Amino acid sequence: MSIANGYATLADYKQYVSTRGMAGVVGADASDDAAIEMLIESASRYIDAETGRRFYKDANDVVYYFTSQSPRVCYLPDFASITSVEVDYSGVRSYTALTSADYDVVPYNYAADGLPITAIVVSPLSSYGYFPTCERGIKITGKRGWDSVPTDIKHACLEIAQNIYASRSGQTSAGRVNITSAGVVVKPEDVPHYAAAIIAMYRMIV
Repeated sequence: MSIANGYATLADYKQYVSTRGMAGVVGADASDDAAIEMLIESASRYIDAETGRRFYKDANDVVYYFTSQSPRVCYLPDFASITSVEVDYSGVRSYTALTSADYDVVPYNYAADGLPITAIVVSPLSSYGYFPTCERGIKITGKRGWDSVPTDIKHACLEIAQNIYASRSGQTSAGRVNITSAGVVVKPEDVPHYAAAIIAMYRMIV
């Protein structure tokens, strides 16, 4: 199999376990590659579920609709980039494109700080002065996710995957692991303490 939207690669994993004194997993031996890829993908989706956000980026621009709770600010799930913002002031799903002078993205220095966009706010230079608050009043075209996976999220993914992999051969595990015929079920007790602490730092508060 291949990893879909994973927070680490097979090569990352093999390098990680090699530096931990488990060089037997590294090299030409590919017998466990499919199982390792499944563990990495399962760990990545566990991180998504626990944080309430996703760190992989859309491959292409996608259209998303939002209902703003405020005429001044529209809070968003993580966006790596925003290409256009359109608004529906009449509530009939007819959208007017805003210019970049009509709104600001928040955080203001998101790119320099390696963070995602989490809101748009009305600019003092806006020709409209407010956002509509009707259902699906804001249409955003862009890429959701983070521009790049944070290093500590990759580390957490590798920690979880390695913990579950080690349990397959009876090695010491940080938790009790349940591997079914349908795949891997990651439970909180399967997550090493350090990985859990990283995940907690990124948990979305709503």
